[in-house]
Amino acid sequence: MPIDLSPEEFRRLGYRAVDLVAAHLAALAEGPCRTPVADADRLTLLDQPLPLGGTDPDALLDDVASTILRYPMGNSSPRFFAWVNSSAAPLAILAELLAAGVNPSVAGGDHAGTYVEHAVLGWMRAMIGFPKDSGAILTSGGSVANLIGLAVMRHVKTAGRVRVQGMDRDQPALIVYTSSEGHSCLQKAIELLGIGHTNLRRIPVDADWRMDVAALERQIGTDRAAGLTPACVAASAGTVNTGSIDPLAQIGEVCRREGLWLHVDAAYGGPAALVESVADLYDGLERADSVAIDPHKWMYIPVECGCALVRDQRAMRDAFSLVPPYLRDDTALPWFSEFGIQQSRGFKALKLWMALRHAGLDGYRQAIAHDIAMARGLQQRLRDAEDFELVSAGPLSVTCFRYAPAHLLGHDAELDRRNRQALDRVQRDGHVYLTGTELQGRLALRACIVNFRTRESDLDALVDTIRTAAEQSR
Repeated sequence: MPIDLSPEEFRRLGYRAVDLVAAHLAALAEGPCRTPVADADRLTLLDQPLPLGGTDPDALLDDVASTILRYPMGNSSPRFFAWVNSSAAPLAILAELLAAGVNPSVAGGDHAGTYVEHAVLGWMRAMIGFPKDSGAILTSGGSVANLIGLAVMRHVKTAGRVRVQGMDRDQPALIVYTSSEGHSCLQKAIELLGIGHTNLRRIPVDADWRMDVAALERQIGTDRAAGLTPACVAASAGTVNTGSIDPLAQIGEVCRREGLWLHVDAAYGGPAALVESVADLYDGLERADSVAIDPHKWMYIPVECGCALVRDQRAMRDAFSLVPPYLRDDTALPWFSEFGIQQSRGFKALKLWMALRHAGLDGYRQAIAHDIAMARGLQQRLRDAEDFELVSAGPLSVTCFRYAPAHLLGHDAELDRRNRQALDRVQRDGHVYLTGTELQGRLALRACIVNFRTRESDLDALVDTIRTAAEQSR
């Protein structure tokens, strides 16, 4: 079967594909959050033979409707409370189609994709208070955005030697600090960069799950006394466990005084800096040396879309560029491939450009404030309930809690068993979906709201479903 389609056939199939997505979105309010994949369908999806002959396009769309759309991850549903996976803004979904239709490689060059990305990067700088001349690039997500920021830090703190000779064992080890709640991708980045996780210090947190600044200062002093090289603090602006925001201004002052690089992982929480009720918690973000932020989290952009920002654009370029400085033509825009690890790059910017232009900052403020308000509503329900315990009520949209009726208080092992069984039941049923986590060695149920579709009735469904599942787990 030929690869090409006539314009008429493409149009007909395109309309049908859009109808399938529209029907999927229309069913979200009343349908299940997730449907467990049937064993037969799982095997069919896993064990597909390599196709030798072609398949009719309509039959392929039939397969998408009966399998792919039938078994979604669930994050578009208003009753999805797991991880930090948002629902996609509908206009950004259409942007994915348009970007694929043009299909540029946005490494750089004189075409529209380049200029659209420069525009949205300017908007991202403005959102977090970074200078107009700072370095920035869109990435696959927070893991790579954090990796890029920390790679520039490594380049600066080794005076560029690392690009020539790698990590020099004759030099004192670089030490990086993050909190005990810092994301696992920070450790992965440190390992990939050759610094090694033995040189990653996990700083304790306070009662609000924020980095303990006094403990940070003590650890820096201990490492200096041991002849090591404190290099960077990787703070968090919205941890995934609790939504806590490290005291960025205080940490920034420590970094300034000690000569350390301040990196901020704002992959989840960064966009909430737009919301007046929590904006003061982000004081100091604008002073960071590098920031990672994920539009595909709390800006409702389809996966993948992350963003790395580095205050010193020249340092970012020096860390990655393979174009000799004397050949750089700064009368033209430098290529994005000089600021990151990819040469071929997808047109990620279009979906962010369309969504931001459609909603505007005011629309985003309202949507993110809505999610925070929903989290506050959930927390109040849990406080009012006699059979639940609120474990963590962070400032953003993450709530951690436990089913804890009075007759089980003090029986931690039984509470853990009951909550774990309830979680398993809820996940298998799929009417609502959430995950668990561990805080101070205790199992907790964790609900994260990054969905503009979530309403009060969905919060009621979450609490009622967990209560019923827990009572059935006796």
